[in-house]
Amino acid sequence: MVNPNFLKTPDIPSYNVRGKPVAGVDKLCYMTDTVTDNGIWEEINPLDSKLPIFIFQLAIVLFVTRLCLLLLKPLRQPHFAAELLAGILVGSTAIASEFAREHIPALGAIFAASRIMMMETVGNLGLIYHVFLLGLEMDLRALTSVGPKALGIGIAGAIFPFVIGASLYIFIADYPESFRWGFLYWGVALSVTGLPVIAEIFAKLKLLHSEIGRIAMSSALVNDLSSWFLLVVSLSITSSYSSTFLSLFSAIVFIIFSIFVIRPALLWVIRRRTREGEEFSEAVVCAILAMVLVCGLVTDICGVSSMLGAFVFGLIIPPDFLGHRFVLMLQGFASDLLLPLYYASLGMRTHLGGLNKEDVLMMVLVSFFSFIPKIVCTIAVSYLYKMSLREGFTLGVLMNTKGLVAVMAMSLGRDHTVMNEDGFAIMLFTIFFMSIATSPIVNFLYRRTKRFLPSQHRVLQDLKPDAELRILTCIHEVQTVAGITALLEISHASRRSPICVFALQLMQLKKHTTALLIVHDSSRASSKSVSKVGGQIDQLIAAFNNLEHQSANISVQLLTAISPYGTMHEDVCSIAEEKQVTLIILPFHKRQTIHNNMEEMNPAYKDVNNNILANAPSTVGILVDRGFGTLLPTKKDEGISRSCRIAMIFIGGPDDREALTYALRMARHPKVSLTVLRFILDESRAIAGSTQNDDEDFSVIMGAEAEKQADDLLVNEFRHKVQNDGSVVYIEEMSSNGAETVKIIATLDQDFDLYVVGRGLGFFSPLKGGLDEWSDCPELGSIGDLLLTSDFSSTASIFVVQQHAWLNPGSSTQGNSIL
Repeated sequence: MVNPNFLKTPDIPSYNVRGKPVAGVDKLCYMTDTVTDNGIWEEINPLDSKLPIFIFQLAIVLFVTRLCLLLLKPLRQPHFAAELLAGILVGSTAIASEFAREHIPALGAIFAASRIMMMETVGNLGLIYHVFLLGLEMDLRALTSVGPKALGIGIAGAIFPFVIGASLYIFIADYPESFRWGFLYWGVALSVTGLPVIAEIFAKLKLLHSEIGRIAMSSALVNDLSSWFLLVVSLSITSSYSSTFLSLFSAIVFIIFSIFVIRPALLWVIRRRTREGEEFSEAVVCAILAMVLVCGLVTDICGVSSMLGAFVFGLIIPPDFLGHRFVLMLQGFASDLLLPLYYASLGMRTHLGGLNKEDVLMMVLVSFFSFIPKIVCTIAVSYLYKMSLREGFTLGVLMNTKGLVAVMAMSLGRDHTVMNEDGFAIMLFTIFFMSIATSPIVNFLYRRTKRFLPSQHRVLQDLKPDAELRILTCIHEVQTVAGITALLEISHASRRSPICVFALQLMQLKKHTTALLIVHDSSRASSKSVSKVGGQIDQLIAAFNNLEHQSANISVQLLTAISPYGTMHEDVCSIAEEKQVTLIILPFHKRQTIHNNMEEMNPAYKDVNNNILANAPSTVGILVDRGFGTLLPTKKDEGISRSCRIAMIFIGGPDDREALTYALRMARHPKVSLTVLRFILDESRAIAGSTQNDDEDFSVIMGAEAEKQADDLLVNEFRHKVQNDGSVVYIEEMSSNGAETVKIIATLDQDFDLYVVGRGLGFFSPLKGGLDEWSDCPELGSIGDLLLTSDFSSTASIFVVQQHAWLNPGSSTQGNSIL
């Protein structure tokens, strides 16, 4: 039966302007002196007003939260552990404790029991939007690829700990009869696995691409959804004992209605009101934020928590539909600004200082027994699937990771008055302990050793003519895709030597990101469905699908790796090692403007590129795209026979030999013409100049004789292969120093579409003497940086190649073969 008092106007007493009750007056006035104050110039205490009190509370909570994040960061602890610790410290345990409030009057006024209602309300508002983000970033399509191993671990890791947690509450805790239903929330808290927290731990420990990482992420996803189901059932039981089935039935109806009515209507409205390539309008953003609250209100009316409505509304929205910018802005406001207030309100309810020795012993005992169930059931399931004991134990430890849902379950249990203060404090400490213990244990079990041994480096020159060329392309922004796909297209994929491309989209790890390495289905999108609303993923899929259709011998696998910029290079190198990649293609950190100038996209991209260059297990190429992706289709439409003109500048050294090898491969493409300009040292003038100026130059030249022999051997082999190819032109120029080299390059025909050069790392030659001192972009090398400067009128794109074989003591610089 529906509650007869539902939506009935409550009986509210009447007050006058100053807040004093007046009988027989129908007017209701706010107490203005409790909202604002008259400033420091009046003899009025600002701490008597609500708004200044709230601002003080917010400032203290944010300061303590940021301090805890800073202190726990070197220990590789997740954000959740730092925020929960900050909430406990701000609460009744430390800052807002009775001792602190007695000795510091300001704290007594700020954190008085009557002053925390606004903080709790705003904190719960931040919690609602944070839970919405959790659902929004949870990709349910991953459930279709979950194997039986992860499915079994996820379900067993939810049910078995739930039973153990309920048993601990009933048989060990021994709470009064009025709190008997608290066992449900203890069980839910122990069954939950914090999926975002596991994602953050994997990112920091660099275990994203390991088998253990994939299984743990899939298991955590299944476990998280199972725990939400157990939480809904618990809420339905404790919200109203007489209408449990009605509450549960109404929640199920709401979920079905959201999937089949709200989701299609929302997508239709947004697509109708948002044009392709445009940002969301103000009305659309307000409608989405309002719908979060409306869905929360509906589930709250149904008898379950408003968090369920916000979570379900986030789940039904497709991933990347709202765009990265929308999610980032909402995270900054709701999760970073408002959510710490929720943790602080939990801390206000937690009185750890009032626990006696028996309670502390109980806390330790519960923490120990809470950690065991998931480890036992995970090892058992892992044994059935013939996994090692070490992997099973590691998965069990990871499944014990807790997150916000566990804390939220305990808070809801207390709000429903089925749990007392001691039970709440003991389980909150248990959740905190289990969260901070996970990262050190996993780090100890998977202690990283030195990776990317020199013997594992792969280079283009060692690739056999009939071998598959594996290329890893890194993508930060969609604008760089056109140039990369154009370069891949002219790389001459043939039936004898096909090309396998791993297109890796690199994204910065955010606080609430749950998907760390995603393998995308290339058949999911087509070029007809690409739009700004659909997100960047569909655009990438469409671009590389088009590449596969145009080149039958090119296969593409699209990946998305999400990690912090500081460790992003480790993900790239790890994937390159795992996929046995021969060439890594990186986009330059600057892009061309409409005025042919180069503007910086993101300063972090440069650091990522430099780290990859220093640690890559294979050859690396940096593409400076100055319209290369748009130029080739235009020339094809005009019917130009050789639609791509490439110039390769050869100075000498391992990097130049690798660049020449790749240039020859591109020259075999029917639409490519290649011009190779080799500089030869004029030894007579170079020796004469060095005798007058610097005696060391001559010794350096004589010491490079081995490199010169390797250069001659490779160039002679190259000339032999292209002697009957009319599309390849070979030119030799004499030069004695860097200044002459610059003059000769400046006299080249400016109608080239692409320059291919070697970076020249660790190789000195008088041919480029003095150029390194004026280099603005060392990652491009002296010649690549020279071609990028404004002194050259050419706007051709540049591809800079760095070979890592010279780092390998076991590989010789002589006798290299060419493709």
